[in-house]
Amino acid sequence: MNDTIKFYTRLVIRRAPVMLLLLIVSTAMGAVLAARLPTTYETSARLVVQPQQIAENLAASTVQINPVQEMRLLQERLLTRATLLEIARSYDVFEDMDDMLPGSVVDQMRAATDIRAGNGRGGQPVLVEIAFSARTPQIAAAVVNEYVTRITAENARLRAGAATETLDFFEQEVERLTTELELRSAEISQFQRQNADALPDDQPFRMQRLSLLQERMGAAERERSNLIETRGRLIEIFEATGRVIGTPEINQSPEQRQLARLEADLATALAVYSENAPQVVALNRRIETLRETVAQQVGADPNAADGPEALLNLQLAEINTRIESLETQIGEIQVEMDRLDGAIGRTPQNAITLAGLQRDYDNIRGQYDQAVERLAQASMGERIEVSARGQRISLIEAAPVPTGPSSPNRPLVAMSGFGLGLALAAGFFLLMEFLNRSVRRPAEIVSKLGITPLATLPYLETRRQRMLRRFSRIAAVVFVVIAVPVGLWAIDTYYLPLDLLADRLIARIGLT
Repeated sequence: MNDTIKFYTRLVIRRAPVMLLLLIVSTAMGAVLAARLPTTYETSARLVVQPQQIAENLAASTVQINPVQEMRLLQERLLTRATLLEIARSYDVFEDMDDMLPGSVVDQMRAATDIRAGNGRGGQPVLVEIAFSARTPQIAAAVVNEYVTRITAENARLRAGAATETLDFFEQEVERLTTELELRSAEISQFQRQNADALPDDQPFRMQRLSLLQERMGAAERERSNLIETRGRLIEIFEATGRVIGTPEINQSPEQRQLARLEADLATALAVYSENAPQVVALNRRIETLRETVAQQVGADPNAADGPEALLNLQLAEINTRIESLETQIGEIQVEMDRLDGAIGRTPQNAITLAGLQRDYDNIRGQYDQAVERLAQASMGERIEVSARGQRISLIEAAPVPTGPSSPNRPLVAMSGFGLGLALAAGFFLLMEFLNRSVRRPAEIVSKLGITPLATLPYLETRRQRMLRRFSRIAAVVFVVIAVPVGLWAIDTYYLPLDLLADRLIARIGLT
């Protein structure tokens, strides 16, 4: 055990110059970096996503978006290339902005910006914290407050714009459905006008009317048949006997029948009134007039009232007149029945067509009613958003001007360089041990060959081998001395400035 300690102690002493060089270089670089890193100031502001101020059961906003998703959307809009370049130029965030590429400005602005939002679980409000690191406290506070202003303004504009677009959509939808309803209503009206005689609502009336006409047709045909039969019987009797048989009314002329009725009315009136009563006087006058007319008819044709043939002709003329009247009536009834039959036959198809038109109208009417209801909701939602009564992002605490720098932690950076030097020195020692596979101690002979030597002789280097070993050590030292600064310079130039990289590493390991 003591031999092993002595052996490694000698190795440490032998390799101490290189290890010490690594430690010194790393510590020096840490000190230089700690002194070179620019001072940065960080400040933050706090926001909260407030819920709608009006109870949703009374009036709901039409902009329904999760607060966390809304905040992420606003964050993406805030960290766009154009916005970050505008803010960086407005507040002169970087000293050498004129020599910086736009992409580098955007990357550094995003690296210096930190936006943290809560998840709002359990009904808790969503809290948002916006922080920014800058070279001066005034720039840091100004940029954060500009972020806050843009987020709140964009939130109000976004929600008001969404509510207005929703309102415009439903206004257009209501207008479209109104036009559609008018077209459907015009189609139904036109169809009803074109088929006014065959509409389904009037079908019971047409059926009842057809039944009534059929009854009237049957009665008229029966009466016509009776008259034709009576006419034939009168002719047969006259031809057989030379006599005319019929009712007194048939044997009389129309004036004679009217005279007989008026005389009957006069007898009835005299049973109630006196001869000087106005009703009786009027009846006497009409009777006298008809008597004169009948007397003239009898005087013009002495055989008209007494001849059998004249009576027969009179009866036949009366019967023929009634038959012609019935035939005219039957023709009119038949025409109306044909029209009703056609209308009744078209009614089922018209009912199907009209039902289809009405169904389309009812569907559009339902859509129209829903659109009108949603238009009212959209109008209310738009008023809520325009008046800033809906869900909105409010400022809780503005970003103050920081009183002291937030980074870098210079002692920590310097100690990190020292720690890195120790790690490099230990790594160099272990690497050399790993690469050296030669037998250097009697204990290694015993362990590897399994024999116990009587005596051991040390390895004798030639001059050339010694020079090569020294050259290798010097080359390794030179490589470390050159490669480390060159690597740090490349990272600072092409990847990320060392001050920002150090801030990220420190924040990642939680040392600040």
